[in-house]
Parts: sequence; structure tokens; C-alpha cells
Amino acid sequence: MSASRAGIGKKRQLRSLAAVSLILLMVTGLIFGASLLRQAGGGEEVLAAAGKALYTGDIRSRVIVDPGHGGFDGGAIGVGGVIEKDINLAFSLPMRDFLAVMGYIPILTRTEDTGLDSGEGTIRQKKREDLQARLALMSADEQVPVIMIHQNIFTQSKYSGAQMFYGTQNAASKELAERLRQAVVDYLQPDNSRELKKATSDVWLLVNCPAPVVMVECGFLSNPEECALLQQTEYQRKFAFVLAAAVGGG
Repeated sequence: MSASRAGIGKKRQLRSLAAVSLILLMVTGLIFGASLLRQAGGGEEVLAAAGKALYTGDIRSRVIVDPGHGGFDGGAIGVGGVIEKDINLAFSLPMRDFLAVMGYIPILTRTEDTGLDSGEGTIRQKKREDLQARLALMSADEQVPVIMIHQNIFTQSKYSGAQMFYGTQNAASKELAERLRQAVVDYLQPDNSRELKKATSDVWLLVNCPAPVVMVECGFLSNPEECALLQQTEYQRKFAFVLAAAVGGG
């Protein structure tokens, strides 16, 4: 056998190995994804849709998930000293995984306890820089929906339940907020009667983002029972799954 033929044979062998490795990777991803979905209570239709997305390579769209606060900015402080930024990230990371399994391309504004600022200047300057950096990510494509994950707090501890606030620049924001709200009510909080809220100037990102954007206040850190629930990994996964499934209408 000539050296050229041996080289061709070697290349074919490497391509075959690469193809097998890719198939194994896809199968492993599907099994892992199905496991995540089942843990979160995903039905067979969702599992089938996820499997089809992986098998065909059908990427549905990008979705931005914004875990509020981070780094120097801890956000609200709840019962027992729970810090909002940590809970926000704990909800957002599994949501990223669920979106990926469902065929989306998830984009997180942060994946660690960091802000989007340079770390220089006063707290006010860092906050402004952080918000501007988040807005730049959210504004890159006006067709990409944005889900902002936050936690609520109030002076009275009796209040509980998730609530959705929607952006003012894109008409699709309200529709997206309603889908998310209804999904949470249907699968997690059947007694939740909180209505959608249109953003006010108090929430700078919501009134300046040109894309469909919703801020999800997952619950009240000021309510002892709900604060404890918001810290539970199982509940975080279920909530994240419900939001991910509702992004595209279920």
C-alpha cells in the first residue's frame, strides 16, 4: 500500500471516529437533558420536542436570561440574611440548561457572582456601567426575548407569589409576560392572583430595552415560608423549567 493510500485510510478512520464521538455526545446530551426535564416535571410532549431539537439540530432561537444584580450589587436582603443575587443565579442556571435541551440558544448575562462593570469607580458609577452593559446585550437583536430573574421584598411579611413586569418599548413584552404568568399559575402557584404590571421608570432596563423583555419577580424574600421555598433546589428547578417551557408558548 502506498503512503498516499495509507494517509487517505487514516483520514477516513479519523472522520469515522469523530462521527461516532459526535453521535455519542448527542445521545449523552439527550439522556442528560431528559433527566433534567423529568426531575422538573416535564411531560412527554416536552421531552419529545427536546429530542427532536437535538436530533435534527433544530435551533429555535436565542433567549437572554438576566440574573439580576451580582458582584458588588447584592440586591434585596431577605429573611435570615438571604441575598437576592444568589437566588437569582440559582434560578437562572437551570433555566439555561432547560432552554438548551428544548432547542434554544440560551445567553446568560452572568454565570457567576459578578457584575458586568469594570470594578472601578464609585458604587453609583459601577451600577450605571453594569446596567449599560446589560442593556447592550439585550439590545443587540430586538427579536431575542429577555427574561430578567429577580426576587421581591416588602415591609410586610405576609405577601407572597410571583409577579411579572413587562417592558414598554416592544409590544411582544406583554404577551411574553402573560405566557410566563399563566405557566407559573398553572403549574406552581394556582392561588396566585397577581396581575401583570407595566414597567415604570423605576426599572431602567425594562423601559429602555427594545426587545421583548419581562422581569420575573419569582417570590418574596420577606415572606419566611416563601423565602425558604425559594432556596430549595427542587423548587428552583421546577420554576426554571416552567419559565423555559413558556418562553415559546409551552
